[in-house]
Amino acid sequence: MILLIDAGNTRVKIAWQAPGSQWRGAAPLSLTHAELPGLAARLDFTPRRILASNVAGGAMRDALERICQTAWRLPIQWHDARDGHDQLLNSYRQPARLGADRWLGLLGLLRHLRGDPAWQAGAPCILASFGTATTLDTLAWQIQPDGTRRAAFIGGLILPGAALMARSLSQGTADLPLAQGDPVDFPTDTEAAIASGIAAAQIGALLRQRQRAARAYPGVPPLLFVSGGDWPRVQEELRTALEHTDPGPAAQPPRWLDSPVLDGLACLANQEDFKTGFRRPR
Repeated sequence: MILLIDAGNTRVKIAWQAPGSQWRGAAPLSLTHAELPGLAARLDFTPRRILASNVAGGAMRDALERICQTAWRLPIQWHDARDGHDQLLNSYRQPARLGADRWLGLLGLLRHLRGDPAWQAGAPCILASFGTATTLDTLAWQIQPDGTRRAAFIGGLILPGAALMARSLSQGTADLPLAQGDPVDFPTDTEAAIASGIAAAQIGALLRQRQRAARAYPGVPPLLFVSGGDWPRVQEELRTALEHTDPGPAAQPPRWLDSPVLDGLACLANQEDFKTGFRRPR
């Protein structure tokens, strides 16, 4: 079995993939950083390979390596934005500087898009990940000099996540609470005002990127995919916004992905040239 690890700033997601399988297993296991030392006890198999992504810093990387060496005597194959360029073009000015979670999430998204009629017809696609930070990244087809087309990451936004916005208001002001309310159209109390402002900022940024993608690639409406732990905080706001901008039965709702980063790692696990290339992140 192949063990897949996505180490994020708040939690670590764990999944597994049978050798030769194109897809990882069922819903991922989600652990806090403090729960990681008990990882081996939570698994009913001994992995033969370990692939991982890390955006939580060097201490997290070192802790995971110690855990995997102690439990299974296995090194970790670290993956980041230097990998998978045969599958997806990277338009970042310095491609290796793109966050590992963003890049691997897009590789995972691309796997879900294969065979999608709208994508094949030329629709751009936005992956909105609502985590500690919110990232809004766009894929689209690009025509190559030889006349063929390739899937490409064309750019994206980073902004504070919904929970981080709430904490910054609470910690950076004397009188504002850590809001837990629901978004409403016309807030009449402070918690609702904060919750509504945060949701409006998150979804406003997403609608901006959707508008830009539709303008750059006219003809087929952009596809929306969403992920991340803060998605429930903004889900209703997006649903309402889309009802007003895309009325009618033809409108496509956003599609949920439980862990596109793990899907990206699963994609790389299938490539023979990654079986021996163990690398540490920069």
